[in-house]
Amino acid sequence: MSRALLPSVEKTPEGAFVVRHVPPLMALALRQLPELLADDSPGIRRRLLGTPFPEDEEAARQWRRYAAPELEHLFAAARDLVVKDVAGIVPEPRTRNRFRVEIPAKHLKAWISSLAAVRVALGETHGFSEDEMEAVLPPVVVTERERAVLLVHVLGWVQGLLVEAGA
Repeated sequence: MSRALLPSVEKTPEGAFVVRHVPPLMALALRQLPELLADDSPGIRRRLLGTPFPEDEEAARQWRRYAAPELEHLFAAARDLVVKDVAGIVPEPRTRNRFRVEIPAKHLKAWISSLAAVRVALGETHGFSEDEMEAVLPPVVVTERERAVLLVHVLGWVQGLLVEAGA
C-alpha cells in the first residue's frame, strides 16, 4: 500500500487538524463514536467517574459531590464536540474508498479524551484482559467481543495520530 494512502493528520493554515486517507473500517469506527459516547451504564460511569479514594469514605463523598459533576459536564461537552465533528466525515477528494474528517484545533483535547473514554468503556463493558488486548486478532472478526477489541485498537490508532499531531 502506498504510504500516501495511510491515515495521517495534517494541520491547516487555520490550525484545524484534518484526519486524511481514513479507510472505511476506521471511518465506521469513528461514526460509532456518538453512540459509544452516549453509553452511561453503571459500570462505565463507575470506571470513568469513580473515586480515586476507595479507602477514605469522606474523601470519596467529597469527590462524588464536587469533582464527579464537573467531570460529567466535561465529558458531555467533549462528547457534543466530537459528535458534531463526526457528522463531517466525508469522502476524501481524488481517492477511492478513503474518507476525511476535520477537527477544529479547539476540539482536539475533546477528541483525545473522548477516544480514551470510549476505549476504557469498551474495556470495562467487555472485561478485556491484558492478554486479550495484546493478542493478535483472528483473520476474520466474528464475535462481538472480537469486534470490540478491534474497535479499541482502531480508535487507539486514531487517538495516537491526534496525540502526535497535537504535540
